[in-house]
This record gives sequence, structure tokens and C-alpha cells, in this order.
Amino acid sequence: MTAVDPPQPLPLPGAGVLARNRATGAFERRAARALGGVASEAEPLLVACSGGPDSSAALIAVVRARQAASGGEVVAATFDHGLRPPAETSADRAAVEALAALLGVRCLAGAPGEPIATSEDAARQARYRWLGAAAREIGAAACVTGHTLDDQAETVLLRLARGAGLAGAAGMAPDAPWPVPPEGATDPAPRLLRPLLELRRAEVLGYLEALGMAERGLAPRQDPGNETLVFDRNRVRRRVLPELRRLNPRAAEALAGFARRARRDDEALEVWAAAEASRLVRTGEAGVRVERAGLRELPEAVAVRVLRAAAAELGLALGADQLESLLRIAGRSGARLTLAGGEARTEGAALYLERDGGATEG
Repeated sequence: MTAVDPPQPLPLPGAGVLARNRATGAFERRAARALGGVASEAEPLLVACSGGPDSSAALIAVVRARQAASGGEVVAATFDHGLRPPAETSADRAAVEALAALLGVRCLAGAPGEPIATSEDAARQARYRWLGAAAREIGAAACVTGHTLDDQAETVLLRLARGAGLAGAAGMAPDAPWPVPPEGATDPAPRLLRPLLELRRAEVLGYLEALGMAERGLAPRQDPGNETLVFDRNRVRRRVLPELRRLNPRAAEALAGFARRARRDDEALEVWAAAEASRLVRTGEAGVRVERAGLRELPEAVAVRVLRAAAAELGLALGADQLESLLRIAGRSGARLTLAGGEARTEGAALYLERDGGATEG
């Protein structure tokens, strides 16, 4: 990771203080409400910024929210995935550094230690690993990204198309655990904050226009990769959502609303399942014991979550298909099921889970 102090003011045409007006104030108040108490906390706050419209708007709004609340330092962070021509990514980095300098905040810049695969997931994993390290370096307990309501709609569609359950259909949370495991870190992972998640992309563009970004030579960067149909998200953005808007002009808002309701329901089911797990699940040296009769009395949505919690006691992360198979054998005496990393069996009044095994139902 490379740390970059704010450069000296750049000779940009018309560079100067960004505008403050009714439109910018309304946008910033919504972002500040989404940040909640984080705005006034003393700890540093990292903001991921690619130089594009969404992340630039997030950086500006967060800096202003913290200034208004007398909060701690804001630090910009930009990451070069190494997947685009160097001239483009150098210009992206220069744009972020210029904006950070104008706002009076530090800027960190990084790149992967080795080439990464040309895929959305590989790029995402590399970016969040680096951002997590950057947050730890500056002592930040949270990192802000510029995800918008439109990103949320795209995420919901992608997850549903891939067979997600209720938790996946909930999309992105405004305040979420760190999405990738830290590498060799002992410090707690930062939280991931998305204060623009209730704002449309069009509102972001309106905010940047109201700020006078273009007039000050700070027009956000545009990634040509967002135009290609190679990536799944771009196909959803360019092809699927426009068709859905023919059915409902507010399709993105409807999908985001669905995600909020799915998250609410999923959280309620998780609370219910946690209470039932404390009653039905016992962990011992040999493995985990689940009371079969009590499990069978529960709605399937709750019972599956109890079983997932029981498997997690052994360090087993079971997918939806294996959890449903596990629920089925819980109703049969003398049944066995080999799992990814363990084995399950029913004996008497109990379902037993133990480590080690294969992956087929018996």
C-alpha cells in the first residue's frame, strides 16, 4: 500500500471551494443521517474513492458531514486493480488526489501485490483486502463506499438470478460487516458503511452538478469498463433494468424497497432462530447435539437457521442445499448425511453433527 499526502494545489482551471447551496445541503443532510453517530466520532474514517461520480460524491458529502459534526479525520483511499491501461488508472488516481487536496484530506493509494484475474469477484476481493489493510493502518473503525440505490437494485437482481435466499435478497446493508476475511490481521475488521444507499444515481449526478465540479476542472472520471457487457452487473444495468423500467418507471426503488423488507424479515428470523438454538443445540467435545422433536416443531425457515448455527459451532459453513438435506434427515431415525467438512446422523431423540466427512445424503 502506498500512502500519498495531499499534493500542493494543482493548476486546475477554476479550481477552488466547491459550491454550497440548497441542493448540496439537502443531499449532504441525507448522507449525514445515514452516517448517524459515525459523523461525530473522533476516530478516522476511510472513504473508498475511484474518482467516479458515486464515490466522489460520497467523499465530499462525508467530509462535509464530519466537518459539520466536528468529527475526526476523513481519509480518501483509491485502488488500482491493474486491469485497465496505466494512463487511465493514473488519471483516476490524479483525480482522487486533486479532490482530496481540495477538501484538505489525506489520500492513500494502493494496488494488488500481484496480478489479479479479470473478473468482478477477483477485483472486489483484492479491493476490499487492501481497503481493510488501509483502514487498519490509519486506525479507522469503518470504511465508506459510494454504493447507491441503483447499485442496490442491480445487486438484488443478480443475487436472485443466482438463487439467493432471503438474506441474499436483502442486498447490501447500509452498515455491514467487512465483506472479505482479513489476511493475518489480529485487529477487528472495519465496518462497511454505505450512506448513499437510499439515493438514486441521478441524485448523485445532480449533487455533483450543484457543487460545480465540472466548472472547477474536477469532473468525475468515467470508467470505460462500465460500458462493456462482459461483466454481469453491466448487463443488468444496461439491459435488464431498462426493460424493468418499461414495466415500472420506479423499478429500482421497488427493488430497493424489497431488499429493505427482506432484510427486516431475515433479521427477525435470525433472532427467533438464535433463541431456539439456545434451547435446542448443545455443543460437546464430540460435536453438536440438536433436539429433533423441538426442531420439527419449528417453521422450516427458522429450523434451517438453527441448523446453520449448529453447524457453525463446528466451523462448518453449509450451503442452502445441504441445510435442507440436513433438515430432511432430522425427521428420520438412523439417517446419515455427509457434509462439506463433517457428518450428521440421527440417533434417538437427537441429531448429531461431527467434523469430517464427504458431501452426499444417505
